[in-house]
Amino acid sequence: MWPEQAETNDSRTVKGSDVAAKGLASAIARIEGRFGVHALARGGTSERHRSDLVIPTKSSLDRVIGGGLVAGEPIAFIGPPSVGKLQLALRATASAQTQGGMAAWIDPTASFDPLAAQRANVDLERLVVVRARGARLALATAAALRSEGFRLVVVDVGDAAFGGANVDDIAPALSAVRGSPAALLVVAGERGRRVAIPTFVFERVAWERRFDRTVGWSFAVGRAHTSDRALFCVTSLDGALADLGTRADLATVAG
Repeated sequence: MWPEQAETNDSRTVKGSDVAAKGLASAIARIEGRFGVHALARGGTSERHRSDLVIPTKSSLDRVIGGGLVAGEPIAFIGPPSVGKLQLALRATASAQTQGGMAAWIDPTASFDPLAAQRANVDLERLVVVRARGARLALATAAALRSEGFRLVVVDVGDAAFGGANVDDIAPALSAVRGSPAALLVVAGERGRRVAIPTFVFERVAWERRFDRTVGWSFAVGRAHTSDRALFCVTSLDGALADLGTRADLATVAG
């Protein structure tokens, strides 16, 4: 077993994998020992069909980003805090796991929420959370991409204003993406200046209020210079994410 982290919330204890950057290689070796070499899908990535490489988010976002996240390719979710980026990142993580793969979550701000992950159907036993900061952030990201043991690598850089990292800090790891059996998903508040990767912007559309109280919000996701967007609604009371479809879908219904 790899090191486990216990997190407690409202008398509920949830265990999840938590390793430091220097322990990532050891954790990968233990994953091989636990799940077998075949589970790591060594080699042959370039010979797979595209359908085997795509990780769908199982939402209307897939139609906006071209079917889903793709192994060997990076993508970024950019937007303000608490808009919905992490909910969709967790949904993609759960989807990657249903395809038989492990997932790595690089977490420099130590803000990973195991309860939110469970609500998104993420299997915590098949998720490795890596606390890596500074120069170790790119090192841990590259190690996860090169390990061939993961289906998806998520880097939640956090907000730089509150101790988070910058998207540019992962630039040295981008060379490890090509040919990797994992897709790279970067979640951040702002774009990087030196890192050019496909970016999808999250924008809050409206707040939902009842009896003069805010009970949720809706948000849109899409490329900055395209018209179509995937639309979602979040209920603040339970964090549930509702898929509203795309703007094209709504236009069709309205027509």
